[in-house]
Amino acid sequence: MENYLPINALSAAILVSGKIDSKEQWTGPKIPVVLYRQDPPPANILDDAYTREGDPDYTDSYPPCPSPLFEIPSPAGLTLHISLGKLISEGRTGMIYECECAIPHGNEMDYKIPPMVIKIAKQFRTKDITKEATAYECMTCIQGSVVPRCYGFFQARMFDYFDFGPVSLLVLEKLGNLFELGEPLPNGAMTDMKDACSDLMNLRIIHGDLRWANMLSVLEGGLPSLPSPFTGKTYGWRLIDFDRAERTTQNLPCVQRSYDEYLNRVLESIPWGDPVEPWD
Repeated sequence: MENYLPINALSAAILVSGKIDSKEQWTGPKIPVVLYRQDPPPANILDDAYTREGDPDYTDSYPPCPSPLFEIPSPAGLTLHISLGKLISEGRTGMIYECECAIPHGNEMDYKIPPMVIKIAKQFRTKDITKEATAYECMTCIQGSVVPRCYGFFQARMFDYFDFGPVSLLVLEKLGNLFELGEPLPNGAMTDMKDACSDLMNLRIIHGDLRWANMLSVLEGGLPSLPSPFTGKTYGWRLIDFDRAERTTQNLPCVQRSYDEYLNRVLESIPWGDPVEPWD
């Protein structure tokens, strides 16, 4: 098996110089910017505000997380050099870019860099991407199976003119395509999505923004998928975008009800070419 970069190997990321391309798309800062890995806030920032003591639908604590089905070695302290490419998508919280990456120094283990993207927080959206970083930390055991691998949360402060807060980004595994609207779901996709959501339920994590745009296929030619620690299955689809995620101490049947009805609506609407949005 190839020696791919572990999720904890990076201690810093450098955005190297970029430009405005012919379509007026920003492709990076004019001078390199060094961002340092940050520990996400404690998991309790995700706690469901409606968790109530004494309610029979709630338990007293969260279930223990299973150990990940992959080895996490000691941190390697490596610095990733990132050159931004095409803007893939832009949402409420941030912008996701394709990127070319290199580790020019210190890679004594000869780690191979997998296909990656970066998610850069928009101005005044640091709190949201910080929450997403915490969510990925809570989901370490299902990274590479249900959700993309997350290679770290990085920040830098810029004081040249005004301090609008830190520049914040996530380095994430690159995934594939969305479901094609107006076409039948691929074989096995509905089962994969239901099982993936079941895994989130077992962690008592509520996605909070479940929709067509947040379901992506595994990248063809990318990293191999890992089996789920809950079902033992290997899925062909992943869930993304966890800046609205919550943890709840609701019992499993209650959490399942919160997923099932809406997930069915989302999946069943795709062949009709009319994706269901959270506000519908």
